[in-house]
Amino acid sequence: MAITKLKPVDVVVVGAGVAGTIVCKELAETGLKVVGLERGRMIDSQHDFAMPYAHDELKYNPRNSDLLQDLSRETLTFRNAMNETALPMREIGAFKFGECVGGGGVHWGGVSTRFLPWDF
Repeated sequence: MAITKLKPVDVVVVGAGVAGTIVCKELAETGLKVVGLERGRMIDSQHDFAMPYAHDELKYNPRNSDLLQDLSRETLTFRNAMNETALPMREIGAFKFGECVGGGGVHWGGVSTRFLPWDF
């Protein structure tokens, strides 16, 4: 395996999702050399969302197929408190882990539920 030595940087941000890219931008504006790492691919809207697939909301939201972490390939564990044993998650629930540049923010399906009076 070939090893490539990269130029040194001041900060490495792991995860180029919504929060990670904002952190990268803010740190870079202070003059720091920043690199953001992401395990997934770059989404190219002209290729990935070209016709006839542009309106396939089932592919990218409820079925969780292309943009989100595949839990059949790798195990994600979760616990509610430090004294609990972390158990594997077998399906993605409310928090959807993205697996592309942009992280979980890329998959947002545009669902904005109307607030009810008791939400305020």
